[in-house]
Amino acid sequence: MSRNRLARNRDIALTTLIDLLVQIIFVFTLILISADVMGNESHEQGWVTPEVWKTLISIFDVDPRSLRDAGAQVADIKGKYEKLQDDLLACDAKVGACEKQAGRGPGNASCRNSGGVEMVVADATIDHKGRIVVALGRHARELQERQPLSADAIGVPLSVEQFGSLFRSWREHGLARHPACAFKAEVRYDARARAGDYEPARRAIANYFTLSAPPRRL
Repeated sequence: MSRNRLARNRDIALTTLIDLLVQIIFVFTLILISADVMGNESHEQGWVTPEVWKTLISIFDVDPRSLRDAGAQVADIKGKYEKLQDDLLACDAKVGACEKQAGRGPGNASCRNSGGVEMVVADATIDHKGRIVVALGRHARELQERQPLSADAIGVPLSVEQFGSLFRSWREHGLARHPACAFKAEVRYDARARAGDYEPARRAIANYFTLSAPPRRL
């Protein structure tokens, strides 16, 4: 029995030793492979291609093949931005041409504020005598800060001639933008106004502003 116990212990010790050797060899092999991969850009060693990295980080619009050349990458992004600006200008020009054909405003695209929203700056009313009363529109604050109107322009019944004189600065401010544009106005009218009084007032407003909608009755 003593001899059998010694043989069994010897077998266990031998098995344990073999297992430890196998584990050591496995770990050592992993270390060698890792060192080889980090020092070698070969595709056979598991190197991640630039196309794969581009897929992973495309949300940032960065080309990994030019990461080592920051100047080239910046130039590429700048080129895309400038092309986008050109496309926007071309789009504005087309919109302006369409509005000119439709007889709206002074023939230019609508002016937009810093948030890109079309600016409705005037709420105009044509009274029964054909006079024009203007209140500031919902987007007028930004324009009023840059190109303030006199107190005589707001909330006071104006003749066509007075309107043209007081609001010329807003029209010219839009035309001086790049690209030139026209601010928007909402127009209402008193149904009692005669055509001979209403039409000159409507035309005066449409010559300075793009009408956001056809004039509405009070």
